[in-house]
Amino acid sequence: MNEKDVVSALKEQGWVCARDEVGDYFCIANVGHCQVQVIPYVGKRSDHFRVSLMPSISSEEFSGAVGLILGEGREFVPVVVSNELPEKLVEFSANEVSRLSEKAISWAHAQSIEDGLAAYRNLPTDAKGAMPIRHLAALAIAGEVDRLESYRRKFELGDRLGFVPYITSEMIDRAISIAQKHRD
Repeated sequence: MNEKDVVSALKEQGWVCARDEVGDYFCIANVGHCQVQVIPYVGKRSDHFRVSLMPSISSEEFSGAVGLILGEGREFVPVVVSNELPEKLVEFSANEVSRLSEKAISWAHAQSIEDGLAAYRNLPTDAKGAMPIRHLAALAIAGEVDRLESYRRKFELGDRLGFVPYITSEMIDRAISIAQKHRD
């Protein structure tokens, strides 16, 4: 079995699968309170397979906010990611894919989207990589208008608060717009 076979087995179980911009497979399922994404990995060794689904969870609301702030659509942006190591399997079949799928869904049920979003809200403004956009999105869907407006005021005065260069004042404005809709 390879990743393509795993994807076929996951589709049979109801997962919606596609390829990302670099051609890697991913599959998404709505599970109760969240979306679960898995990224199949199959490594063939001489005497075993190394297999993982690398599950993560998110919400449509959070992924949508990231997309709106960036100004481009996003299908899935993770909030909580499993860091479990791949399993070593001597035999790898569709039954194992089912077991791994159930394990990923069980893991997802045990996670807290809210705790993950709180962690993003609590990030420092000088966080690196994708974290600043996730920080803004988490603040936006929490209705944190005042905090986001303080960021905008600082930007207007030339203080970027340590934000990475790709964060623009327009992104902060879009985050404020989202936050105003979520304000209690």
